[in-house]
Amino acid sequence: MSHCDDGRIRIRGAREHNLQNVDVDIPLGRLTVVTGPSGSGKTSLAMHTLYAEGQRRYMETFSPYVRQFMDRMDKPDVDAVENILPAIALHQRNSVRTSRSTVGTMTGLNDYWKFVFARLASGFDPETGREIRPETPGSIDEKLNAELPPGTELMICLEVPRTESIDLSTLKMNLVAQGYLRVFAHGEMLRLEDDDWSLPEGESLLVIQDRVRLNEEQRERRLEALETAMRLGGGVAHVVPRVDGIWLPAMKFRGDWYPLMEPRPGLFSFNSPLGACPECRGYGRVITVDYNRCIKPELSGRDGAIHIFEGEGKVFSECKKDLMRAWRKSPRQVRLDVPWKDLKQWERDWLMYGDGSDPDEMYERGLWYGIAGFFKYLESRTHKMHVRVYLSRFRVYQECPSCHGQRLRPEALQFKLGGKSLPDLFCMPMDELLAWVDKHVTPCSHEDPGLKHAVAELRSRLEYLNEVGLGYLSSDRATRTLSGGEIERVSLTTCLGASLTDTLFVLDEPTVGLHPRDTSRLISAMNRLKTRGNTLVVVEHEEAVMRAADCLVDMGPGSGREGGRLVYSGAPDRIAEVPESLTGAFLAGRRSISIPQKRRKPRKFLQISGATRHNLKKLDVNIPLGVFACLTGVSGSGKSTRAHDVVYLNALVAKGGVCEEEPAHVKSVKGWELLDEVVMVDQSPIVRTPRSTPAVYSGVFEEIRALFADTETARARGMKPGFFSFNSGDGRCPRCRGMGSLKGEMQFLSDIFVQCPLCHGARYGNEVLSVYRDGRNIADVLGMTVTAALEYFGGEKGARARRIAEKLGVLRRVGLGHLTLGQPLNTLSGGENQRLKLAKILLDQMGSGKNNPKMLILDEPGTGLHFADIEVLLAVFRELVEQGHTLLVIEHNPEFIKSADYVIDLGPEGGAGGGHVVAAGTPEEIVAAGKGYTGKYLKDVLEGLPSVYDPQDAAMPDSADMDIPAGVMALRGARHHNLKNVDLDVPRGEMTVLTGLSGSGKSSLAFDIFFAEGQRRFMDVMSPYARQFTEQLESPDIDRLTGLPPTVAIEQNMSRGGTKSTVGTVTEIWQFLRLLYSKLGQAYCPKCGVPVGKRSESEVVELVSRQLKKHGSLALLAPLVRGRKGHYSDLARWAEGKGYEELWVDGGLVPLSGFQPLDRYSSHDLDLVMSRPESSWTPDEVAQAVHAALDMGEGFLQVLPSGSSSPELMGVKLACASCGQSFPELEPYTFSFNSPRGWCPVCRGHGVVGKRKMKEDQAQSLLEAELKYDKELAKQVDDEKEVKTCPACRGVRLNEFARAVRLQGVTPGELASLPAMEAAKLVEGWKFEREEALIARDVVAEVTQRLGFLQRVGLGYLSLDRSATTLSGGETQRIRLASQLGSHLRGVLYVLDEPTIGLHPRDNELLLGTLDELKRRGNTLLVVEHDEDTMRRADRIVDMGPGAGVHGGRVMAQGTFEELAEMPDSVTGLALHHKPHHPYRGKRRRIPARKDETAWLRVEGCCLHNLKNVDVAIPKGRLTVLPGVSGAGKTSLMTGTIRLAARQALGDKLTREQKKLWKSSSGFDSLRMVYGVDQSPIGKTPRPTPATEVGCLDDSRTLFAQTADARRLGFDRGRFSFNTGQGNCESCKGTGMQKLEMDFLPPCFVPCETCRGKRYNAATLTVRYKGKTIADVLRMDFSEAAEFFESQPRISDPLKLLAETGLGYLTLGQASNTLSGGEAQRLKLVTELIKGRRVSRNALMKGKELPGDLYLIEEPSIGLHPRDVRLLIDVLHRLADEGNTVIVIEHNTEIMAEADYIIDMGPGPGEEGGRIVASGTPEQIAQKDSPTAEYIRRELVESE
Repeated sequence: MSHCDDGRIRIRGAREHNLQNVDVDIPLGRLTVVTGPSGSGKTSLAMHTLYAEGQRRYMETFSPYVRQFMDRMDKPDVDAVENILPAIALHQRNSVRTSRSTVGTMTGLNDYWKFVFARLASGFDPETGREIRPETPGSIDEKLNAELPPGTELMICLEVPRTESIDLSTLKMNLVAQGYLRVFAHGEMLRLEDDDWSLPEGESLLVIQDRVRLNEEQRERRLEALETAMRLGGGVAHVVPRVDGIWLPAMKFRGDWYPLMEPRPGLFSFNSPLGACPECRGYGRVITVDYNRCIKPELSGRDGAIHIFEGEGKVFSECKKDLMRAWRKSPRQVRLDVPWKDLKQWERDWLMYGDGSDPDEMYERGLWYGIAGFFKYLESRTHKMHVRVYLSRFRVYQECPSCHGQRLRPEALQFKLGGKSLPDLFCMPMDELLAWVDKHVTPCSHEDPGLKHAVAELRSRLEYLNEVGLGYLSSDRATRTLSGGEIERVSLTTCLGASLTDTLFVLDEPTVGLHPRDTSRLISAMNRLKTRGNTLVVVEHEEAVMRAADCLVDMGPGSGREGGRLVYSGAPDRIAEVPESLTGAFLAGRRSISIPQKRRKPRKFLQISGATRHNLKKLDVNIPLGVFACLTGVSGSGKSTRAHDVVYLNALVAKGGVCEEEPAHVKSVKGWELLDEVVMVDQSPIVRTPRSTPAVYSGVFEEIRALFADTETARARGMKPGFFSFNSGDGRCPRCRGMGSLKGEMQFLSDIFVQCPLCHGARYGNEVLSVYRDGRNIADVLGMTVTAALEYFGGEKGARARRIAEKLGVLRRVGLGHLTLGQPLNTLSGGENQRLKLAKILLDQMGSGKNNPKMLILDEPGTGLHFADIEVLLAVFRELVEQGHTLLVIEHNPEFIKSADYVIDLGPEGGAGGGHVVAAGTPEEIVAAGKGYTGKYLKDVLEGLPSVYDPQDAAMPDSADMDIPAGVMALRGARHHNLKNVDLDVPRGEMTVLTGLSGSGKSSLAFDIFFAEGQRRFMDVMSPYARQFTEQLESPDIDRLTGLPPTVAIEQNMSRGGTKSTVGTVTEIWQFLRLLYSKLGQAYCPKCGVPVGKRSESEVVELVSRQLKKHGSLALLAPLVRGRKGHYSDLARWAEGKGYEELWVDGGLVPLSGFQPLDRYSSHDLDLVMSRPESSWTPDEVAQAVHAALDMGEGFLQVLPSGSSSPELMGVKLACASCGQSFPELEPYTFSFNSPRGWCPVCRGHGVVGKRKMKEDQAQSLLEAELKYDKELAKQVDDEKEVKTCPACRGVRLNEFARAVRLQGVTPGELASLPAMEAAKLVEGWKFEREEALIARDVVAEVTQRLGFLQRVGLGYLSLDRSATTLSGGETQRIRLASQLGSHLRGVLYVLDEPTIGLHPRDNELLLGTLDELKRRGNTLLVVEHDEDTMRRADRIVDMGPGAGVHGGRVMAQGTFEELAEMPDSVTGLALHHKPHHPYRGKRRRIPARKDETAWLRVEGCCLHNLKNVDVAIPKGRLTVLPGVSGAGKTSLMTGTIRLAARQALGDKLTREQKKLWKSSSGFDSLRMVYGVDQSPIGKTPRPTPATEVGCLDDSRTLFAQTADARRLGFDRGRFSFNTGQGNCESCKGTGMQKLEMDFLPPCFVPCETCRGKRYNAATLTVRYKGKTIADVLRMDFSEAAEFFESQPRISDPLKLLAETGLGYLTLGQASNTLSGGEAQRLKLVTELIKGRRVSRNALMKGKELPGDLYLIEEPSIGLHPRDVRLLIDVLHRLADEGNTVIVIEHNTEIMAEADYIIDMGPGPGEEGGRIVASGTPEQIAQKDSPTAEYIRRELVESE
């Protein structure tokens, strides 16, 4: 694909639907309108080609798991789409069904409200109403001074809770030991040492912290005492005043929000477990039983008021007898002969609720259990389907009784701002809310910068909603209740609020439902989106929008087959010059819709009075009958409410129809008798299946079938009209069953429909197709357009042909002449659907011959209609009115309004300002009235003036866009993690590198802010359904971020998957190949090697008979379920009801009686035991049993001999003709080694087998056993213990059947074993024909594209079956990058996390070239990196610092690589431009002579992976660096060979295969230990910490256990572990956090309220060392802790070493799973160094000198800043100084230049590598010709 930079999206060869090879350019950064007649191809071009390609490519950047839930578009039929942006479509389709989504959540308003409320709202005590604020020592002191006289004596006390584990006497002793002397109890001071007092059980102690006086001299002392009391007392302090010599009751002051909760943002979100009402879970409604549905109020109890109990034959009629029996016994005289509505309330309550709450007990005692008890009984029986169905009739949604529909928990409702709670604000219309915000919120935001930006964003979103005409909506309006037009405009404001840029927005008729008053506002909003750097493509017919466009694309010239061509593309003012353009003719005024010369006058009216619903308040209105009436008004004025809720629903009730919705309340309606029926004619689809067609719907198909049945051929063959139906009967195609196509399920690709190979799309069998009439068969007729068919049948004689022609004439008159007779109705547009419905009304009237007057209500019939289409539709309206019908049309289009006989204008505003009749009469009378907005715009239309965009009409201010910088991503006020209010502008279209010390805030800035916000904002305007499956990224703590494009992250995820993960699965190539093999592969018998064919039923009977003869008895099983999740209780009940007795479930027989539900989250296999043939059965009986089993199993059965546990599969589908073995149909899981269907049964898909087998009996389920086995095997693979290639599959991982399948003659194993470059050539050479070509098209393209990208990033040597665990870090990183490069997107922000990790400098240049290419396409790159070459390539460098952790988080310098050198604050500039001279220590360690056998470690004949019989020698006691290009064999040599040789020498036992990896080794006997340090995570849960890894926590616990307090309390060292029940917090079990969970919401973590995040219980925290608790110690960073434990060298020395290696910012208690790969590796490196030092120190103390250790370290510089690299070099030198041999795999040239010895691997990757190309000192290597030499030479020269 070419990469053009001409500022246009180029579409070439578009053939989607009816497009005829369209070539068109869409200008970037402009507003383009696509218009044309209905069916001309507008939507096909804009939505199904342009949007589909932009959305599909961006979706490729998401994980396969997320993509399967996305509304992923089909790949369009187009030659090329170049320069495409990530695309977002704003549809007129409301697919939201969840009540959680509201206008507030959809537009992001709620996100800002919860932030504003958390900062500004005041909390009030729900009981007293007093304002609640957390107290501070200062505020307490102020209150004391205000309430007490000066000089008052005070006791300041802290509250000490009493736990069950400590008695009072022990607690007293502990407090005395800590220096406390007195407590306040029983109203007096008591000494702790006295034993003559006690306290009630559980009562807390008030320990006196200090006694002070309330005067100015002791103020500091008071504040100090209060601060200490609150700190030690859990945030609570007690003050006891003494007045007139009497101690008054203690005054309690709290430092928290009790009885409320702390006002965090989550507290004000009903979509968070923290804020959602616990009872309704944030829905605002609960599902209950509506007892009123059981009552007929006009009847008495005896006559059937409780109608559900009536009727002898009803299931629950005996309840009526129970009622009468209980009534006779009841002392209450309830009147059962009085109508329910006349009963007293207590009488109704008795009937409703009975004599007690337990229905079973009431029944047993003969008492009345009540209607409520009856339903309570039913609720206990809901496991039965019929009960659930019955209950559904009475279930209703009711307002939540707890929150009263306000959705939030009670604590949140007590916070108010300006006197209003958050739900109060949610109820306000947007226009009112904007004014309220300006009055109450904006003035409070000026002093707080963070709040200022949040309020600005809040205001801008409110402005946007008002701007697009939605000011009448409220924030709590459920999204699912919005109309299509409203949902599209709300989505538009969401896009505006998201501040995205470089995005393609495709809008579908955004003016639908919009009054002309608001059109200019909408255009203004779209222009605002455009000025932010976005591209807009709008499908539209509104004249003002077309004239306001930068580019107008006109499709046509006609509809259907007559359309699909590009008529015009260019500036709107030039389209008039194109004579064939209908659009140009109307815009130029050459053609127009004429105003009716005479309007019909209504003689009768439908008179409605007192209509009330929504904003209609007792509305009186008269609707004229027998005319074309137009109902108009601004958006939200009440039009749809009046037409649908008032007229249509009340008409249904009045005419005796079934009405599921409640009609609007009306006082009276007069005139129903004048109408026969009221019909809603909307644009909803007529059908959703492809079986119905215009011919079927209009009724002409019956006539056409009758004509063909009347032919001579048909009569001779006995064919009736039903034989010519493609929906049923014997005449349709037996293969596709009349569909004409076959569906191919493509899993994670869009399903495809291929033409039926038997009927070739004709839908019929050959017998029908051989019947001709006038040279045409019935398929030919169905392929005609309506117009062509009208000419065909119109020229014939005969009544039947005449009737067909008349009906077709109606279809043509309504503008549907372009449709084909056989076109599926589910492919019609909304306008076509609506016109077809109108045609049906005309056709029905034609058929009945009666003139029954109907009222037809049409909602926005102009949607999707061109001027020419409107002309046609108005002609249909006139015809309908002439036939006596009434048309009530809801419309804003002036062409409809001016053509109406009568207009009713509602308004004058929307929402609360609407609901009134502004004017009524003819269009001229509406103009003359001079009221409302409709008359103003209608005046110009009646005078023939064009509709143009007037910016003055868009009076909304541009305040939201005033301060948005152009061309940059502008970040303001970033405080996320350790960032210190960072402001930063990142240029778009450039490469910016973020660098700085580890922990300085780079990743927080790049990933937690730029990436998280970019993806979150893009997802916010996508499908709500899809959003729930994507990772919910946290909203960062920032003020504002603008100019942000859609983002893609390529992170440094060091996890390479388990032992089943391969290059094929990581790149997703294997997923596509599985699909391809399953759809197009040819199965072969693995035993006979012959192609597998189909078997006949008689052959199956014969095989079963043989088995029966052999075993005597069998069970025939019918496969029902294969590998699907579910509990299958319903299936078991169905089978039991059919008389079957057993199921074969997951390998075992299960009786159907008493069947227990299965684990619904596990996959299951279920077979039904159909019969048990015995040897005595006759052949006919066996044949019948086989037939029944095959029928139930859809062509398959399983034969289970008695006593066997392994059934044999047989079937009429796939079977070997030679040996008779049956096989399952090919499915994608057949080729999955992660599925039991596909994996090799010996190795279970691992390709290797371990020492131990899987133990199913020791696990609760097969899944658990499988997971345990995988974990154990992974450990064995890591340790290379007892692992060998699977003897059954030889590493292919698949079962024998899957291994034998061939595609184009190639098996899966053969293809997977090829290097990527060879596999690409093979796949590209495959040729497919006809249907196979259609199936293979997209799949082969995906495979070849991904293989190509592997080659482009230098990984063409990798094979697809290469285990991901054997990949180097560089290979893993580039695979991830390659998987992202295939989108060919532009305008995207790529956020990369150290892409050069693990790369040799030569490979680095290749990678940087790839990044340059991404930039040249028009993308922005934000790269977190320390690599010098990357920084030199960058357009801009941002240097973070000055330190790490709390000492970082600031932008220290910005500029180019050269400019950073001149900036004194730039740590990076200083490190890169002021390098010390190599070697840093002045000289290198001497390399021993080669002849000295004792001074070298030698391994000869190394042959693992690509090693070519390598002989390697490593000098002992030296620092040796192993460089080489990625894939050269470094890891294979060091980890896979040298480590094993060392372990063998130290006594470890190796497997036979491991011993073959080298020929001989020497020199390892002198080693003491081998340490391997890689970048694998330290822990995957929050429990492990750096302190536990290093070992200093154990020593700290020992130290705490040795304190006097701990010894007195009997605490041992185990007490100070947060992982044990002794010491950890009882509530959070030592995690410090509590997880809040609620159904359907993501979990939320908050600090534990009991321990406040400290992890330990209160008793443990009473023990202190040097004034600090163990929790205080865990919160220290390494530098602080080293100083704190200075007197404890065993603890402080490791901590100092960690600080010296650049990790001083990490805290001791930080969760290890939050550490980066580089941090984890350095931590492990120091840990191993400490272990070695301790062993050596202990040996020296005993007078021994130990031999050195061997350290094998893999790429330790990953993630390190240049300054930290020098600290690392110092650690490596220390290791060597202590006599250790250090081997380091490394690509950092600075570390290479510091090595004593270098072994350079290469010369290339894969098979081109595996050799030692050079070895020696850095100076010696620099003089040689090797891949690394020139880079070492450059490093040595630069440091001079």
